[in-house]
Amino acid sequence: MEQCACGHDRHRAPRDKAEGLVLAGHLRVIEPLLDVVARDDSRWLGILRCGSCGRHWAEDSMTSGHADLFFVYPVDTADPHAWLAAARPLF
Repeated sequence: MEQCACGHDRHRAPRDKAEGLVLAGHLRVIEPLLDVVARDDSRWLGILRCGSCGRHWAEDSMTSGHADLFFVYPVDTADPHAWLAAARPLF
């Protein structure tokens, strides 16, 4: 099976801010592939869907001390709205 250009199968939720920074860079690469499913601006969280493979990505943020940086990580969910309702920021 060929992997999607979004890299869903090659990434995971970051364990620390350093991994979050790597995924912030990855977001800039795959951003054109992603469509917003839902966002919760009160918690700076979202759920996105890859337009190519249909799989979901969580959108989260962290502060660098000077600005908020957004990053994504893959999630497996059949109900993206329920996932977002239960989600909490990682950092």
